[in-house]
Amino acid sequence: MGNMEFDIFYEKLKKQILEIASEELEGNIDFRMVYKNGQQNQGIVFFPEGSNVGITTYAEDFYRMYKEGISFPSIIERYKEMIDEAKGEMQFAKNIQIFEAKKEDIIPAFVPKESLEIKPELAHVPFENLEIIFRWNIPGTEYSVKLPEEYFNHHQIEPKQFLEELINDPSFKDQTEVFSISRLFETGDTEIPKEQEMYCVTNQNKNWGAASILNKDIMDEVADFFGGKTYILPSSIHECLAVDTHVYTVEELKTMVRDINSKPDLVGADFLSNEVYVYDSYTRELKLAGEQRTKEIQNPEKQEPIKR
Repeated sequence: MGNMEFDIFYEKLKKQILEIASEELEGNIDFRMVYKNGQQNQGIVFFPEGSNVGITTYAEDFYRMYKEGISFPSIIERYKEMIDEAKGEMQFAKNIQIFEAKKEDIIPAFVPKESLEIKPELAHVPFENLEIIFRWNIPGTEYSVKLPEEYFNHHQIEPKQFLEELINDPSFKDQTEVFSISRLFETGDTEIPKEQEMYCVTNQNKNWGAASILNKDIMDEVADFFGGKTYILPSSIHECLAVDTHVYTVEELKTMVRDINSKPDLVGADFLSNEVYVYDSYTRELKLAGEQRTKEIQNPEKQEPIKR
């Protein structure tokens, strides 16, 4: 892949987006200079037909993807995904009474910080290099919508306080599922050593389940199985992987995560993070992992973590 300068990339990007705007996306495009985080950026504002509300993305973000090795066609597909998702939410939100959402139907969800740049009105709680948003699984449907700040203003509760209550509520805890990755790929009589096993942590719907690692009761069991700590790999917005801290260094795991995320067919709306996290069952703390290998200690007798 060639290495275009930003100006050349931006002109090519504008041409491609203009070509798909009217026919494929059904709307109009406005290219304008906008401020983001106190800096000037090349804004790409899409207006769906019949709407005065624009959906803003930034050329600099797409150029960053390009510099990371993502192909130009994949970037265009990612743009279309973002617009289609935003349009769908705009239309669907007009027909529901979002203030009626009940706690038992709401889940926390991890998203990259950058994803909030086109939806700054969403309620969110910072978490390390991510953000936690709230999704309402609408009863009787397969739809879910992101809750805006207005929902929490209406119910007079801060998003952070709501999150603390939510992750300790049975409606959230009972949805958590943990299962070994090796069981997805049966290998006959071949048995994977426990210290090399990886466990998937998600929710029952396997949808927006990465934030299931906020369930400390389950994470205590997973970490204790690995001797008290576990590294967490953000597989996608839908699930995370838990691994032993004694097998890989943080840098080895980061390389693994980045290699997976760099594959064109995996780039898109499901991307969560290139970082690695660690959970300690003694402190019950979940945070970004450091650069050093966890001190080698003799693991206590391991028990199978609970399967949910």
